[in-house]
Amino acid sequence: MSLSLNLSRPDALTSPHLLQPWSEYLTRELARVPELATRDYQQAWQPEQVKSYCLDRLAQVTSDAELVKVLRELRREIMVSIAIRDLAGAASLTETLRSLSELADGLVGGALAYWEPVFAQKFGQPIGRESGLPQKMVIIGMGKLGGHELNFSSDIDLIFVYPEAGSTNGARQLSNDQFFGKLGQALNKSLTEMTEDGIVYRVDMRLRPFGDAGPLAISFAGMEHYYEAHGRAWERYALVKARAIAGPVDSAEELFDILRPFVYRRYVDYTAMDSLRDLKRMIMAEVRKKGMESNVKLGRGGIREIEFIVQAFQLVHGGRDRNLQACQLLPTLDYLASQDYIVQSDAADLATAYRFLRLTENRLQAWNDQQTHDLPETDYQQQMLAESMGFADYAAFLAVLNQHRNLVQRHFDDVFAEEADVCDLTDALAQAWKGPLEDDALVILTQFGFRHPGEILHLLRQFKKTRALSHMSSEATTRLEQVMPLLLKALAEREQQEVALQRVLAVIEAVVRRSVYLVLLKENPQALTHLLILCEVSPWLTEMLVKYPALMDQLLDLRSLYRPLSLSELLREAGELQRLYSDDEERFMLQLRHWRHAQVFRVAAADVTGQVPVMKVSDYLTWIAQAVLQVSHDYAWQTMTAKHGLPEGCDSSPLMILGYGKLGGIELGYGSDLDIVFLYHGIAATGRTNGARSLEHGPFLTRLCQKIISVLTTMMPAGQLYEVDTRLRPNGASGMMVSSLDGFAQYQQEKAWNWEHQALIRARAMVGSTANCQAFETFRSSFLTQARDSDLVREEVVSMRRKMREALDKSDAHWLDLKHGVGAIVDIEFMVQYWVLAYAARYPALAEYSDNMRILDALKAVDLLPADQVQMLQDHYRSYRSAYHRLALQKDASLVERKLYQQACDDVTGIWAKVMTL
Repeated sequence: MSLSLNLSRPDALTSPHLLQPWSEYLTRELARVPELATRDYQQAWQPEQVKSYCLDRLAQVTSDAELVKVLRELRREIMVSIAIRDLAGAASLTETLRSLSELADGLVGGALAYWEPVFAQKFGQPIGRESGLPQKMVIIGMGKLGGHELNFSSDIDLIFVYPEAGSTNGARQLSNDQFFGKLGQALNKSLTEMTEDGIVYRVDMRLRPFGDAGPLAISFAGMEHYYEAHGRAWERYALVKARAIAGPVDSAEELFDILRPFVYRRYVDYTAMDSLRDLKRMIMAEVRKKGMESNVKLGRGGIREIEFIVQAFQLVHGGRDRNLQACQLLPTLDYLASQDYIVQSDAADLATAYRFLRLTENRLQAWNDQQTHDLPETDYQQQMLAESMGFADYAAFLAVLNQHRNLVQRHFDDVFAEEADVCDLTDALAQAWKGPLEDDALVILTQFGFRHPGEILHLLRQFKKTRALSHMSSEATTRLEQVMPLLLKALAEREQQEVALQRVLAVIEAVVRRSVYLVLLKENPQALTHLLILCEVSPWLTEMLVKYPALMDQLLDLRSLYRPLSLSELLREAGELQRLYSDDEERFMLQLRHWRHAQVFRVAAADVTGQVPVMKVSDYLTWIAQAVLQVSHDYAWQTMTAKHGLPEGCDSSPLMILGYGKLGGIELGYGSDLDIVFLYHGIAATGRTNGARSLEHGPFLTRLCQKIISVLTTMMPAGQLYEVDTRLRPNGASGMMVSSLDGFAQYQQEKAWNWEHQALIRARAMVGSTANCQAFETFRSSFLTQARDSDLVREEVVSMRRKMREALDKSDAHWLDLKHGVGAIVDIEFMVQYWVLAYAARYPALAEYSDNMRILDALKAVDLLPADQVQMLQDHYRSYRSAYHRLALQKDASLVERKLYQQACDDVTGIWAKVMTL
């Protein structure tokens, strides 16, 4: 729904009297100070300008009486300018709300700056007991003020805090809480005292710990203790919009870091939905009790419901997505849409409705500078409201308002819908689960279409006896009772009911102690359905969910669940993790593991449901590994240079990470380890870093590589990122961890075995500067295109293949080893490697790529092998790889029935005999 108002009075910017019918407040203030009507209001207040203007004016105040007067004069002057631009249609909603919020920031901050030295002169400077440092008050703005969204005539919600307990150092010594309490009282009096010029703000301090019964100012430690011991759900909701508005705001970051775990759980927190529902019920009960249905803030489809929708997503997902830890509604709504938390069109509808409702709210309050959200009752005021909103009459305005409110209500109901019917105790499946699981339950399961109800019943009985269920809390028990009927109802529609149930119960058993995931399934029927689908088709996916329950978050959005990310998207997201957690190594490593598991899970989900072809599966898995390698390198480089400084002559990392094997060949599978080699280039072997804890280049680069390996392989609660194998480096396990590119080239030329030359075909620079990666590719191409004796190459390749087969092939008369069997994957790979080493001198295109499929394309292009035989190898290779992925997802060994692949084996073996026979 679009919002198009016929609202533009540019002439009013130079003649404000034209707007007086729409605002008695404006009429009154222009009469009180006629000079305000002569100003030109064409120019908008720029960001921070209002606040700076107020602080500068208040810094010149020299007495208490002058402070009181100037505060009120400033409020009048700026409120009039905001009202004029707003009513004239010259200001955007963002400009109006920002200016109103900055006005409060400036007036409160200026008053604080006046009173602090007054009290310090009287009682001394407050000093921290532990640190011995001077202490300053920080003022936290809550609600709309915290979100830079203050409305025209709003109360301001404040909390006074200071970093540390202690006492003042003056002759009349006070404890810090007494000092800041007195300071807060004086500040509030300046703002709230009624004078001939009115008041500045009504100040509400009830959001502080313990409300009116608590101290007026509280230390950071006191805040932490309160929210740990006494914090309630509605206080989490309130703290979403908390912002430091005055005092040394930078020091408030310490406080917000302390409070963040209370507000934003580290897991996806669906308990927030029930808390917000309860809060909304309380508000609606109050609305009905007081007859406030026409209230545009609290009534049906009002501003509060839009805030609840956005803040529900923030509280649910903000612990995992720090971009949601934001104070402003509209930017957060945009982000929710951009990340597919909310459908784009729904977000656009809510944003439009929000702007209309907030504009209406400002018009209501600008009428007489009163904090009201109720639609007017008199005909005259209704007509003036309609005109100020750009409508010819009140009926036209009301029609559009109700369209917006109905739309908001619909979206609110969608987000906060409750499935009370399926959780009712009279529901047959609920009774079956809660009962003794005997004959009556068997009848119910049969009626619901279970084909083998006895086996289902047996699985449910065994599940009820598990240790995890016997130790559940009462809250978890209740949640499980709500989920199980939904699970059984969805299970009745599955083909492999017993398999799906057995696997899903394993997942539920793993999460009952973190029963928030049961709430996730209760709140999201589609998540439950797709949990069943994925568990039914793959024990590997089931095991992933059992090991890492946080992956259940991925079930919430089917568009992202089955759409793996591109390399550029993966690099961007991984880089964002480093930016967010660069100062906390453990958190960085943990979040990177959660992220990597989620990306692989998405690939597997898309794979088993047929959303992506097999060759793309390997692409996606390789890209995930590349992004992990890149961000692990970047984090290690940042950490090492912060500690030891930069190597001589370097302003960026000289390190390269080469991917070998499946990683280098863009053919990674599920559970593959990473074969990597570290090289450096563009830096002297001798030299030192330039930091305070200087290191020679060699030890520095070695430690850098060790740091990267540590990031990748350290075992944590979320597992490890990858197993890493670095034995393909020069001289293998006995060689240096990192070599220069020149040393690597010399080793390849003079010492490397033929199998190492084969391995180099599958090598690719994964991480490093563009110049360094190009230098490696130049060497690789030059080396692989050297002239070689084809017979000698063939002999070496065949010999190595024979040794591998003898050691690794698990095939027998009935079963084929997909990787090492005769005529299987490795035979194709070794033939490809032979062709590259033997013929790249004549056909350089053979050495261009590191993956088998494109090398085979090049082979066909130069006519080394008939096109039909190349196509045959590609088809069989693709088929083998597909089966290999399937077996991994089924957690089966890489053995298949030989008869299913006999033709493929015969075809590959026939080509091998022609090409590789000595």
